[in-house]
Amino acid sequence: MSRFSSSRTAIEIPETGFAPGFLFMIKTVLISYCISVVLLFSVAILATFQAFSDQAIAVSANLVTAMGVLLCGFMSGRHFRCKGLIFGALCGIIYSGILCIIGALASKTPTFGASAVTALTIGLICGAVGGIVGLNTKRKRRR
Repeated sequence: MSRFSSSRTAIEIPETGFAPGFLFMIKTVLISYCISVVLLFSVAILATFQAFSDQAIAVSANLVTAMGVLLCGFMSGRHFRCKGLIFGALCGIIYSGILCIIGALASKTPTFGASAVTALTIGLICGAVGGIVGLNTKRKRRR
């Protein structure tokens, strides 16, 4: 193969099948949930000692969700090294879907309302952005 060839080598594109790729996405979602729980706990402590309005609490919860989904998309884009938009958005939808299911199970009247649409939209957009950013970051070379 010449050094000016435009084809990619097997080292550049990881050959991950469906199961290992899906398991990695679930792992990134779980890591993002752990970080989100820690951030939500710190926001809850802050809200306990400060006078937060209901709207401020909702906005802070959405910001923590967005940061968790960004992290999830970032890790998946960095891992797969191709199609960061797709894998990031997919991780974001998985994250938000689990969040909506947990919210519906915890609620007395489970409905698919504006909060679920907001969560899915945040998951889709922030996951895609995180996947693109993760794809375009440089990895440190091992020597």
